[in-house]
Amino acid sequence: MVTDWVGVDPLHQVVSRDEAMLRSPWLQIDWQSAPPESGHYFWWDEQGLALKSADFDSRSCVHIDFVGGAQARRVKAVTGEALTRALGCQKGLRPAIVDTTAGLGGDLSVLANIGCQVLAMERHPVIAALFNDALRRAQEAEISWCDRVNFQQMDSTEVVSRVSHGVIYLDPMFPKERKAAPSLSMQVLHTLLHAAEPADRLLEAALDSHAARVVVKRPLKAEYLGGKVPSSQVKGKTVRFDLYPKRKLSDTDCGPHHEVAFS
Repeated sequence: MVTDWVGVDPLHQVVSRDEAMLRSPWLQIDWQSAPPESGHYFWWDEQGLALKSADFDSRSCVHIDFVGGAQARRVKAVTGEALTRALGCQKGLRPAIVDTTAGLGGDLSVLANIGCQVLAMERHPVIAALFNDALRRAQEAEISWCDRVNFQQMDSTEVVSRVSHGVIYLDPMFPKERKAAPSLSMQVLHTLLHAAEPADRLLEAALDSHAARVVVKRPLKAEYLGGKVPSSQVKGKTVRFDLYPKRKLSDTDCGPHHEVAFS
């Protein structure tokens, strides 16, 4: 489905912009030289694609950067954190991951960097475009983990039941009830995703697959997704990972997911 959006390109970088946006054919963007008076809009400059909102401070934006900044530092610094333990990454074993809710790519970039093959899917067309452009810039910077990521803009519920091996990972949007106020950039994101679909149906589809393990990321004190009690948990400081193992992970769980066909 092609979605219409407004975009702002203040520097009129038409050639580089249009070439980059060919990677996200699901978006039809009306490029302008000035921001709209209200609502969300794309922003294009030398840093690539970003999302802004006329209802927030113009300096606040959603921008993904795997080349520099906080996310790039996190990718390089990870050693045995809760995420990798929950997904079964251990010495000599890097299971293939199906990230059903790729989002901004924070977790999947960590997993790909330590050697996992990652099939990543994102349902929302705007978030998918932001991630896709960040992946493009990382590939141009010759960041090696990008070669282990296969990204698709789609609703993963449609195909996840076909998964035959590896680990299926769900990281649905967290509930809004949080003590700390989110950053302005996250507020912009939340206003965009206010109507996000519940992930109960996605978990059902994942559990119907032949994956070795299903893992769900949740806030530390949140209810179980879909009311399904996990077999075990791995807890971090602010989040936990609910584990639904179906069999023991082995070397056969490490290859790419060629069995998942896309229409």
